Amino acid sequence: MSGLYEQIKADLGYLKMDTAAGVFATLAEQARTEDWSHIEFLARLIATQATADRDRRLAARLRYARFPYRRTIEEFDYEFQPTVDRKLIDDLATLRFIDENRPILFLGQPGCGKTHLAVALAILAVEAGYRGYFTTADNLCRTLVRASLEGTLTSKLKTFTAPTVLVIDDVGLLPIGGTEAAAVFFQVVNTRYEKGHPTIVTTNRSLPKAHRFSGTCAR
Repeated sequence: MSGLYEQIKADLGYLKMDTAAGVFATLAEQARTEDWSHIEFLARLIATQATADRDRRLAARLRYARFPYRRTIEEFDYEFQPTVDRKLIDDLATLRFIDENRPILFLGQPGCGKTHLAVALAILAVEAGYRGYFTTADNLCRTLVRASLEGTLTSKLKTFTAPTVLVIDDVGLLPIGGTEAAAVFFQVVNTRYEKGHPTIVTTNRSLPKAHRFSGTCAR
């Protein structure tokens, strides 16, 4: 029997199911002592591998997204910012805005939690299996203007247009430098809309056709 176990472990490793291979012997012994059925043992073995794969892919998506920090909707302090429409935030947290391709605008003074909510929503999307990405408006424009000068604009645009959800932070905090910068910014937003990929923007300036987070910070 031990030879058969080793063969199964080796086959699991060959199939790149390393987590299942690592717990196979332990689960097999637990199945024997607790009198699991064959199907129950198989289900638990596969579930262990599936969980490890999901966690690994989630970690990879989070690394790719370049979020400045991890935040959740539950951590948001509604008492500090009482003007936030909690029902609207809860609705956005269902991620329905992705299917509807609805842009989101978080508008308010610095320190009001705009970036917190934007990042939290994008993380929810990543956890649901979507690709997300975070950038500041200044970084986006500088990156694409430089790519245009280097002749790599077409490929570099994909960094900002391919992810399902893009957070553009601090629009208007720094001036968009010139016509070319404004043009590439528009190109990103327009391309994403045409592809059905919603964009989340934080700013202290108004933008049309967006959900709004507004008000002044509680003191």
